[in-house]
Amino acid sequence: MSNRDYNVFFNTHTVSGIVISIGLYVIFFAGAFALFMESIDHWESNEKPHGLKLLDYDKAIAQITAEGYDMHGRDLSIYYHDGQVNVYSAALADTTLKKSELGLLTEAEARGRINLHLNEETYQKSTTRTISQKTLGSFLYDLHFFDQIPTFGFYLAGLVSVFFLFTILTGVIVHWKKIVSNFFTFRLKASIKNLWTDSHTALGVIGLPFQIMYAITGSIFCLLVAISVPIDKIIPEEKVEDVSGEVQSEYNPEAISINSQIDMILSDYSDKEVGSVYAEVHNFHDQNAELEVYVSTEGIESVFNYTKLVYRLSDGEVLDYKAASEASPYAEASWDFIHIIHFGDYGGMLLKVMYFILALLTCFVIISGVMIWLVARDKKNYLHRARFNQNVGAIYLGACLGLYPAIALMFLLTKTFPAGMEHRFAWISWLFLAFWVGYTIYSFFIKNNFKINRNALFLAGVLGVLIPAFNGFHSGLWFWKSLNMGYPDSFFIDISWLVCGAITLWIAIKIKPQKKKGIDLKSNFKRGKKETPVVVT
Repeated sequence: MSNRDYNVFFNTHTVSGIVISIGLYVIFFAGAFALFMESIDHWESNEKPHGLKLLDYDKAIAQITAEGYDMHGRDLSIYYHDGQVNVYSAALADTTLKKSELGLLTEAEARGRINLHLNEETYQKSTTRTISQKTLGSFLYDLHFFDQIPTFGFYLAGLVSVFFLFTILTGVIVHWKKIVSNFFTFRLKASIKNLWTDSHTALGVIGLPFQIMYAITGSIFCLLVAISVPIDKIIPEEKVEDVSGEVQSEYNPEAISINSQIDMILSDYSDKEVGSVYAEVHNFHDQNAELEVYVSTEGIESVFNYTKLVYRLSDGEVLDYKAASEASPYAEASWDFIHIIHFGDYGGMLLKVMYFILALLTCFVIISGVMIWLVARDKKNYLHRARFNQNVGAIYLGACLGLYPAIALMFLLTKTFPAGMEHRFAWISWLFLAFWVGYTIYSFFIKNNFKINRNALFLAGVLGVLIPAFNGFHSGLWFWKSLNMGYPDSFFIDISWLVCGAITLWIAIKIKPQKKKGIDLKSNFKRGKKETPVVVT
């Protein structure tokens, strides 16, 4: 490779990495916690694992119909999440047909999108989930793809994933010739720039397959909607006409019980074999209406460990069947595979712990890349931009490193604020944001990379160690007895925070500032006066 090509790839790698560094750090750090979303929610609410949750699909559909929605031709998705029964259906294409028979909705609303949350006990309509009703696990899950930013957050996360893939590829090109030798090079006693470079390269190589996987799958998840919508407009779905020329007659949906169909499917399994059940209804009210059921199974040695059945509701005829041990069609298997590897659903809790560690290593790679950029510019020939570089570095490090104690504080607050408090989670989330922004501002003013790092680790360590103590006082589920009481999630979260908090606190106490040559900005830029640079050691 010529020097010019090398410099082009090196500069694009550096610039693209710096631009996305904060967003990418948030994605991986929050995503590391989101891997254990269900465990965190059970820990927060002091609940035991739910196990198999069977829904009353007939009652859910009856409630939707009672709301006044036009059900003819609907594709309904019915599932359980966050303590509620959720029902979703895309809007119907033709909004010029009859008004709602019950008169509860306008004509457009009756044929519009359905996104209802039903009470899991009464199946009565609940208000759309707001921030005050959110759980800690779902909040961290939403944070890892910027869902808190209205409309554009999801797509922004997709763009960050695309640029992350570009950064990885350019990094591999830059280090290709020495990628093996650099992997085994770690100069602890060398200059600080070499230390950051060696750690960035070595840990980057270790997590390379993991990072490529997340860059690709994250891009697909977040940008697939943006890509598919224009394609649907350019290439409309093929309309299938009835050859006989007769309009298909409707059937009485009240005479068909979806619950009985699902009960018949589950009768072939024991309770221990069924992990979860997911159902969709296609072309509701139509003569050819179908029930599509996915039953995930335990103990089946297959990545795609689910059974798929498609029934025709009018007569119960089986239209499609796939056993858990059988391979799925390519298109379906591809999407399932992307979902499975992205969420780590194929290896149990141990694999998710490995994902968690690799995600934290990726965060360190991001931070080390920022530090390489800062150290490389801590020279006399960058004196004219020294203040700008240090300001940018302080903001970047403060925003990234401040997220750790902010999340620890959030865990602590969920055990401090009473469960019945009005707007409880709104207060928790605002305090989380205030702490995070406050630490970033604090970092900007002190402009000391060592203190920014040490103080963030110290705060996170102290808060992390306190989390299991607060949980014990709040719920009585002390980690030394919660497992025997049947609360494995409470035990896992408490022990994880105790270990992580203790290690973090130990690191914060042990690290010492490294003596180095650099530019003392306080001496050179007091009140905007530029003087001869003072080199400090």
